Parts: sequence; C-alpha cells; structure tokens
Amino acid sequence: MVAITCLDRNTFEPIANVILNFSVRDSIKTRVTNHQGLSIFYTGDYTEEFYLSTEHPMYEPLSYRRSGMLTSGDTIHVKLILKPIKKQSMNQVVIKAPGIPDTVFKSTEFNVADFEVTENGEYLLLVYPKRSGYKNAILWFDGSRIKDSLSVNGIGINLIKDYRDNVHIICQEEVFNVAIQGDSLRLYNIPKGYFVDYVLPIVDTTTSKLFFSNFNDYYPAFDYFSLDRIDSSYRKLIHVEDSFMMELYRSEYKWVDVRTRLWAKQKEIETGIDAQIWVGATYFTQSIYYKAPFAPLFKIHDSIYVLNFQTDLISVYDAFGDMIRTIPLLFHYNKAKTGWKRIILKDNATQSLYAVFEKDGIFYLGKIDLRTGLIQAKHRIYHKYVEKIRVYNGNAYYIYRPFESIQKRFLYKEKLLD
Repeated sequence: MVAITCLDRNTFEPIANVILNFSVRDSIKTRVTNHQGLSIFYTGDYTEEFYLSTEHPMYEPLSYRRSGMLTSGDTIHVKLILKPIKKQSMNQVVIKAPGIPDTVFKSTEFNVADFEVTENGEYLLLVYPKRSGYKNAILWFDGSRIKDSLSVNGIGINLIKDYRDNVHIICQEEVFNVAIQGDSLRLYNIPKGYFVDYVLPIVDTTTSKLFFSNFNDYYPAFDYFSLDRIDSSYRKLIHVEDSFMMELYRSEYKWVDVRTRLWAKQKEIETGIDAQIWVGATYFTQSIYYKAPFAPLFKIHDSIYVLNFQTDLISVYDAFGDMIRTIPLLFHYNKAKTGWKRIILKDNATQSLYAVFEKDGIFYLGKIDLRTGLIQAKHRIYHKYVEKIRVYNGNAYYIYRPFESIQKRFLYKEKLLD
C-alpha cells in the first residue's frame, strides 16, 4: 500500500482535490486526494519501481519516482510538497452600468469644496468640515486612501491649475502653490499680485512659444500674444472683441451726469485712457447687460485652437503661432433651447474639448469635433445640480450632494459615453 499526502509548500496545509496518477509496470491508476490531502493506492507484491505525477489548477505539476521491495502488509508513506502557481490578489471590483457614477471620495467629516485631477490620476481635494472657506485643508487622495493632508491658513476659495499644470489654492488674501514632494505635500506662498499679473495671463505653451492674453473683466476686448522663449520677442496672435458690447460700453458716457464726465476727463488726462472707457468700466460693467468676451485658447497636440464665440470661428495656429485655418463655430446659438453655459472643458489625457450645457439642473457635456466645429455627441450627467465639473481620461468628475440630504459634498465620476 502506498499512502500519499499532498501539502502546500508555503503553509504546509493539506491540499484536497489533487489528481494523482500512479504508474507501475504497464498499469496506471488515478486517485484524488481527500480533505486531509491523502490518497491511498493498494498494490500487490512487486519489486519494481513506481511513478507518481500530480495535477491541480492552483499548483505546479510535480513528479515523483521511487523503486524498492514492497511486500504484503508494508506501507510506504509519501509526502508531496506542491508549489502554488503565482497569483495576484485583487480588491473587489464593482461593475456598474454605463453612465452610472462612482463615488471617488466620501467622508462623514469633510465636504469637498474643489478638486483637481493630477497627471497620474490622483486627486488634490480642497475640503472643509462645516462652513465653506473656513478651517480648510488640502488632501492628497490616490483613489483609495489619503496619502497626506495639510491645513490651509486663510480662507480658501478654490483650486486652479496654471499653464504648467501646477495646482494653486486661491484664498482671499493669499495664493499657495501645492507641491507634491516624495510622499508628502508642501504649500508655498506666492504673492497674490504676482500670481494675478504674471502667472494667470499665461494660457499655454509649446516647445518654443508661450501664449498669454491681456484679458480684463472690465473691458469687452482683449488680445492673445505669443512670446518666443529664445529671444523674448512677442507678437499679437488674435484680437478678440464683442463689437456690440463695446458700443454699449462706450455709450454709457452719454448718460452719466456732468460730475462723472468731469471725473472721467480728469482720469483721461492723468492716464491717457479714454474717458468713455473709464465710465464704461466703472458703471456699465455693474449692469446686468454686461458680459465679458469669451474666447478660450487651448493647445491640442501640436496646434493652438482659439474658440472665438464673438466671430463664430475657431482659429487654428501651428506651434509657432502661424495661422493654419479657421472653422465655423455655431453650437452656442439658441442658448434658451440648448442651455449653453459659456464653459469649455479640456481633457488633458485624450486632448478632447467638451462644451457644457444645462437645462433645469441637468448638465450635458458635448464633445466638440475640431474638424467641423460641431457637437459630436452629448453625455448627460447622471445627477442634477452638480458643481465643479472636470474631465480627465474620458471621465467626468464633479461635486454633488443630494437635495435636502444630510450627506456631505462628495466627489463623483462617471464614464463619458461618446
């Protein structure tokens, strides 16, 4: 009789359901081990050698050969130590229907005020416990755990990325650069005036050029420029102006009182800026009729795209700032019907642009065809009245709290169906 026991090499626990092939002379017998890892072969007297082989889906095959005299009543005990096949443990995977959002970050302690997705798919979260803007903290979250956190000194308003994809916290009085160094976060104070004057105007860069604007909320026109990094020379790329808004802006001078006109003329003498502009910037920009021009610039692959909604054209430039072509741009019309929000989002991973629409609290993301200027497809955001929408790697991210719920403001994501 031959008693065979199969054990795990790592734990030395018995292995059940191992298929054993026992061969002697021209005879082959097959058995399966029980829950104790044991199987027994009964044989007659023989002086030949016998051969064993094992089969199991979780263990590597093993062969065993032995020769010797076996007589009636004798038992040979054989222990086979099996090596597990290399395997990788995986966390639970939840598969949801397309368009159903996943909860990226939730907490019973913190609300999410704002967020940014980093290049490697991790998250920087601006959070607060009860009241927005007070006792803020910045969290570095990798999707499963908080890797580091820092308290924010000051009233945090929002997060913003600059042209180098560096993340900054904008506070009422200060600006902080959020830096990831090794396994920890660092905050570096930046003078707010310097940030507003020298960092925010820069929109994007190419290998040799830097693109910036002189946009001002209080004037209905601005220019985009390209700056050569080598010789520091610059040139105007495109002039953006809302001609109808400019006419109303300058006409405000006609309706103000004499004292205001005298003040505007005095400012014109002091600064050289037209008196009509002084009046327009001071008074007309405070009315419900004023809207700043909207013409965002994006670097897509090696080209520069300016979506000029004032002239209904997409102007395309090469990496050196030379005009290539123009494309009609018309999807922003019929705002009352489409719910156009004057927001364009860029997916830095896929180099795609999305226009944002909203009707009755329901948001839609329309993917823009950069060859025709049309909307290819619209994706409806699952939840209503979401906030702070971002797009990265084909996913829409946003902040949401159910209406009349005690739930905190969570961060969600859902796959774009386009």
